[in-house]
Amino acid sequence: MTVGDPLAGWIPLFLSVRGGQPAVDWAYMGKERFVEPFCHDTLQRLVSRPFNRLFRRQSSLELLRQRAHSHPGLPLQGIVFHMSRCGSTLAAQWLAALPDSVVLSEPEPVDTLLQWPTPDSDGEMVRALLAALGQPRRERDCRLFLKADCWHMAHIERLLAAFPGTPWIFLYRDPVEVLMSHRREPGWHLVPGSMSGHGLHAPDELSCHPLGHGAWVLSTILKGARQAMLRHGNGLLLNYSELPAALESRVAVHFGIDTDVLDNAALRAVTGRHAKRNHLSFQPDAAEKRAAADPEVSELAARWLNEPYQDLEQLRKAALPAEII
Repeated sequence: MTVGDPLAGWIPLFLSVRGGQPAVDWAYMGKERFVEPFCHDTLQRLVSRPFNRLFRRQSSLELLRQRAHSHPGLPLQGIVFHMSRCGSTLAAQWLAALPDSVVLSEPEPVDTLLQWPTPDSDGEMVRALLAALGQPRRERDCRLFLKADCWHMAHIERLLAAFPGTPWIFLYRDPVEVLMSHRREPGWHLVPGSMSGHGLHAPDELSCHPLGHGAWVLSTILKGARQAMLRHGNGLLLNYSELPAALESRVAVHFGIDTDVLDNAALRAVTGRHAKRNHLSFQPDAAEKRAAADPEVSELAARWLNEPYQDLEQLRKAALPAEII
């Protein structure tokens, strides 16, 4: 730890409200990196350590604002928004394999903050939290990337206002394939009522229909992505079918990644393995998911998702160079 800096090497573990006041719990991370597919995995590993169990620190939220001035963190160079189950974890792992980047993949403190009212969650506080989480982990680190949760599309205007001019991408996939993935391994947004803190309130008819609730949330995400693309000139649409090749071409260019770092064995290794289960090799499953879809999945996709998906496809294809289409 740096002399005179009692929080050197410490990061926000989670945010909470105690006695009616917002608070921050800190954990010591030192020079370790976020290398797991999700920040949650890294933070859980840190919190389980005896040192952090015994000496976890707490502070007011205001300390984040103060610390951002003395420890501004790495500049945010790109944000990854997504539909879920569409290759966003692959994109985040690929970015994390760059030799000079820190990637925050769905950090829970950010999710908590976005659900709080202002002024506790204003743009300055969002930047302060990212600064505390996005400190350089290696001497070469010079940039930060954020992978948002899929439902954070509901907050895209706030996030882009907090980081004006920052390039962002939106990843999405054939609706039937996404719904089949959630049928087998349900995501959090399938739980009715789970998205109320993010301002997403599904129709009452879906209160007892988890997959239908998820389909409605996904439709809202797709519609939000289209609106954001029409409003902002710094977005890029990317279909799952374009991966992994588009990472080295379209994503690298959009995020301003130098081509001289792309000839990297670590990057190539990422694209050859399962993004969430790194011990497994990647196996294409799009055709299998479509073939296994039952009438319920097909009907939900037709009711909620096919139209906004096709709207995005039209925007994406219109922006592609002629030789790629």
